[in-house]
Amino acid sequence: MYEYFASTLPSFAFGAPPPMAPEELLAAAQTCLAAADSAALGALLSGAPSGHPFVVAWRDRDAQLRNAVARARAAKARGAADASRWLRPHGGWSGAVESGVAAAFQEPDPLRRERALARLRWDQAGELAGLDPFSAAAVLAYAVRLQIAETLAKADEAAGLERLRNAALPHAAGE
Repeated sequence: MYEYFASTLPSFAFGAPPPMAPEELLAAAQTCLAAADSAALGALLSGAPSGHPFVVAWRDRDAQLRNAVARARAAKARGAADASRWLRPHGGWSGAVESGVAAAFQEPDPLRRERALARLRWDQAGELAGLDPFSAAAVLAYAVRLQIAETLAKADEAAGLERLRNAALPHAAGE
């Protein structure tokens, strides 16, 4: 459906820097996508409500992933935390999400664990894109992947460790 537009999007792989900012994709898409798909793209990037089938499916899949992460973190806390307050309702179910989160939590290094979870999100976006690389779903999955790549590009191990130290200091001082 979007042969020309999709073929102009630069390809990139997981872990590579994003070839453009998500906002640039949205600006380029305004003239190429149907109004409903363009609105869905804007909703994906901004977090705004949308009833578009891809946006609903992605948000359901992401909610399932976040729920699985909350349960895994609660279990790691040896029962000290109850995950129920963090769980959100979602439609659909993916066994790949559950097993992917379980596999990510086998990783003892928190940075590697977060990268494994990002890779799981990347793969789930690709699954939701379907097999037609020129479909609206493929363009929307590309946007999700851009956001993931942007988040990974902003990740800085030294800054993360500093935030962790700062977060732990009040607890260590008994505050």
